[in-house]
Amino acid sequence: MIRGDEALISRKYFPERKIVMVSAEVHGDVVENMFAVLKFLSKHGIRAFSTILQAHPDGAFVKFTSFLDLTEADITLGELAVVMKQLPKVKRLEIVSLPFTHGEARFVVFTLEQMNSLFKMLRELGSGGLAIMYHMGFEAGKSMAIRLKGHFRTNESTLRYILLYLESLGHGTFSIEEYNEGRNCRIIAHNLLECIDVRSDRPNSQLCRGILAGALSALWNKEIEAIETKCIAMGDPYCEFVIRSKKR
Repeated sequence: MIRGDEALISRKYFPERKIVMVSAEVHGDVVENMFAVLKFLSKHGIRAFSTILQAHPDGAFVKFTSFLDLTEADITLGELAVVMKQLPKVKRLEIVSLPFTHGEARFVVFTLEQMNSLFKMLRELGSGGLAIMYHMGFEAGKSMAIRLKGHFRTNESTLRYILLYLESLGHGTFSIEEYNEGRNCRIIAHNLLECIDVRSDRPNSQLCRGILAGALSALWNKEIEAIETKCIAMGDPYCEFVIRSKKR
């Protein structure tokens, strides 16, 4: 499904290529199993344009997001999904087929130190700065959800993909602990970007809280509230967010 400006972009940049994005976790022997994935792709004529890897020294798995070109592949997109799910130790696989092109998105990278400086400056502005961070996150999360909604079978699957995408960009490590469609959701985040090296007597995350609120408000098409109930800035082992629809 291609709409409006997406159709224009698809015609302008590489309209003949079949490009998809794959996000997944590879467990066990990371090096060996990553080679197994790459060997499988090569065997079926699938080219990998770029791959983002995220791993932790103490973790037994790696998260990766890869852009693949299926133009010359000898299997279909559906067959790719089925076979990759059967590969050893591949978990939480998501495949998105959108009109990806080099001209559609521009990535700007900041170091963790630089981001912490920006967050600190906004926090020092007081309630106004905190509101800015929240609403920046809200609009970003809402935009992602609107763009991806409809490309997955369920809203929960869309949310899982958004969290995998955030992980691939270094925001932290996320897990959905509870999910009740249109009612409430509880999400845990480890090593959350904006809370690392911060000490506070109250929950610190505004940006991530906003992203989750914006994403779920778009997915559920409801007004929601998002509360951070635990935070590493307060000494908790992880940040925890409870998102629920507002009662009318």
